[in-house]
Amino acid sequence: MRETLVANDIFRAPARLVDEYQGGASVFFSSSSQALLAQPPFASLLVTGMKDLSQQVSESLRLASELGFEDAIVVGAIPFDIAQKNYLRVSTNVKTQSVDRASQADRHAVELGRFSVSSFPEQAAYLGGVKQALQRFARGELDKVVLSRTLHVDCEKTPDLATLVRNLEAANKHGYTFAIDLQQDAGQSFRALIGASPELLISRRGNKIIANPLAGSEPRSDDPAIDRRHAEQLLASEKDRHEHALVIRAIEQALRPFCKTLDVPAEPSLITTRTMWHLSTRIEGELNDNLPSSLELALAMHPTPAVCGYPTPAASRAIAEIEPHARDLFTGMVGWCDARGDGEWVVTIRCAEVSDRAIRLYAGAGIVDGSDPHKEFHETEAKFNTMRQALGI
Repeated sequence: MRETLVANDIFRAPARLVDEYQGGASVFFSSSSQALLAQPPFASLLVTGMKDLSQQVSESLRLASELGFEDAIVVGAIPFDIAQKNYLRVSTNVKTQSVDRASQADRHAVELGRFSVSSFPEQAAYLGGVKQALQRFARGELDKVVLSRTLHVDCEKTPDLATLVRNLEAANKHGYTFAIDLQQDAGQSFRALIGASPELLISRRGNKIIANPLAGSEPRSDDPAIDRRHAEQLLASEKDRHEHALVIRAIEQALRPFCKTLDVPAEPSLITTRTMWHLSTRIEGELNDNLPSSLELALAMHPTPAVCGYPTPAASRAIAEIEPHARDLFTGMVGWCDARGDGEWVVTIRCAEVSDRAIRLYAGAGIVDGSDPHKEFHETEAKFNTMRQALGI
């Protein structure tokens, strides 16, 4: 059963849904205007006899509807490599609530006790990977590749997920905050995916869709003059605008066959998070009459050049050969889809995988011809700050 809560309802005056989130048991997902909380019981997707993930989701929701759960949704996370294990489940116990991010509470300390932080790959190895990518560009093998790093935090105490999620949402007033339980089978060790993504992959409401890809970044500065200069440099950067154009062209090609109309602005704009400036293009469209689901659209776009590279096959090979770690859920997608096909999927960035007393943070940078290896390394450092600030490290 889905319960809709209205934040300004004077008769009910509900608490914020983020305060009801229970780490390791429920799923939380919020945008700048709406929060969603899915709680147990959950059901696994139907898989036997299904040709692909889209059919697994649509048939699972059809069965739920036949059983009387008309408001059921499928919610969770899909990895970068969709052939790997996904973490999607059917939920029939869902609450939604309109939110006002301007009134969010302050951040609170996440108790970690003593902790240590290590980088993998280390700086020299990451710089070497970027140089390998530049050599591939020189040989004409590809136009862009996204290379990532991880930070490993080993801590004395198990972090409180509820506090961490509240911290992320409080600092993420214009983006998407998520917390996905990854412990699906009895006897598994505790695991969760937590993050605050600024990037909307696709949103579908009826026949209307919105995508908001980001590519091209600069770190924020506490100095207003320096911060403004970073924004102006990004907007004028030939390298970053080229990187952004590759992403927009690929997404337009993926979406146009599904659409009656598709509005793609000719020029990018700037958006900002607490830690980064990004080049952004908001794409809006009206779907054809066959109305593909939000998940079908997301899978048609994934992985975009914003998280993989271009052309996709060559970029995927480069990632597999250069990156020394598995991406798993990083640069996949997180979100939800209902039986009507409506839903919202965001790119899994600015995130961390949290287990008992270990936290793994992820960050990546888009590499194109002309990229400076040291600048790309420092871009990943800046992107780690979303999770580092939420953790207080």
